Amino acid sequence: MSIKVPPDKAKELVAVLQQITNETQLGALAVVSEAGERVAFFAQNKSIDPVELSAVAAALASTGKLAVDRLAFSPLQDIILRGVNGFMVLRDLGRFYLIGGSTDQKSMPLIVKSLSKHGSTLAQIMASVPTH
Repeated sequence: MSIKVPPDKAKELVAVLQQITNETQLGALAVVSEAGERVAFFAQNKSIDPVELSAVAAALASTGKLAVDRLAFSPLQDIILRGVNGFMVLRDLGRFYLIGGSTDQKSMPLIVKSLSKHGSTLAQIMASVPTH
């Protein structure tokens, strides 16, 4: 399932996502709802399933929010997952999450910085998008 973004907000969203891709070498970039519904999705690797990535991101975010709440580290800002062959960063946007991923481990600081830099703008854009 995916969420429809009103045309005026879609233009703003696309512009910010393009800025992020211009600043970074992301292999994947997505915006998903906290329920795992896809808003925007791009992946160089065509075998990545956008529905599966959205669902996994929602589950990770839910668990991450619970963890930072219980540890008194709230509010959640980012979740960073690293594997041998790559990493992904989830940035909290309120009711939505921005996901960036890459196989280039050395690019992680730049990607985290870019997602953080654009996170508040994206949160403002997405705040007015209905979830249903």
